[in-house]
Amino acid sequence: MDFHTLRYDVDDGVLTLTLDRSAAHNAVNAQMSRELPLAWQRFAEDDSALVAIVTGAGEKAFCVGADLADLPQIDGERGAGTLQSIRWSPLQNQVWKPVICAVNGMAVGGGLHFVADSDIVIAAEHATFFDTHVKVGLVAGLEPVSLARRMPLEAVLRMTLVGGAERIDAHRARELGLVGEVVPGAQLAARAREVADMIKRHSPTALMRSKQAIWGAAERGLTAGLEHAWSLIMAHDGHPDMAEGARAFIERRAPRWQPPGKD
Repeated sequence: MDFHTLRYDVDDGVLTLTLDRSAAHNAVNAQMSRELPLAWQRFAEDDSALVAIVTGAGEKAFCVGADLADLPQIDGERGAGTLQSIRWSPLQNQVWKPVICAVNGMAVGGGLHFVADSDIVIAAEHATFFDTHVKVGLVAGLEPVSLARRMPLEAVLRMTLVGGAERIDAHRARELGLVGEVVPGAQLAARAREVADMIKRHSPTALMRSKQAIWGAAERGLTAGLEHAWSLIMAHDGHPDMAEGARAFIERRAPRWQPPGKD
């Protein structure tokens, strides 16, 4: 499958998915909006890819959101489009393999989808975060709602309502919980790969079910979240990776895991 606005590169179990419209600051145009769900579906089904890193081409911008000159298409009639029209992030596509977001520059508006919905977020020191929806007359709805699961509510509201007049730098973003780590720009790709390599050593199916349990809890109350997590533990009970993990530990060797999602 060829993509025109994305680069899909798998190397030794790690996918690097690059938003590849650097001349437009990696804005999501109509074509990229169509290609992103296909790329995430490919990753979900790709046994050679255990972990993904999503990043942007170039050094100035990670993603500045929707391309106002070539807006993504919304399904349905005007005023009746569905949420399924916007499926840019891994969570929006129900992807349960681990995903790292490597923020290599400005993350603006719709570009915050990837930040909000990735499992681990690493930012370059020069990265900035802001939301310009209201500045251009658009409702800032999806991204702030998702970001409120990571950041204090006042910080989300402030970023939304000032409309880009203030920018959150990488270190402040870390203080707010928007990102987990800040590194020099020249080290961003290597650090993201280092973390991906740590993750990929583990049981792919256990990773996926663990991710489902944690994100699923964000959709539920405590009791329901624990019940959902328990159902995933029970679904994993008897999986070949459980016995293999124990054998490998006793035999002091690297485990030989089943492919992702295979029981």
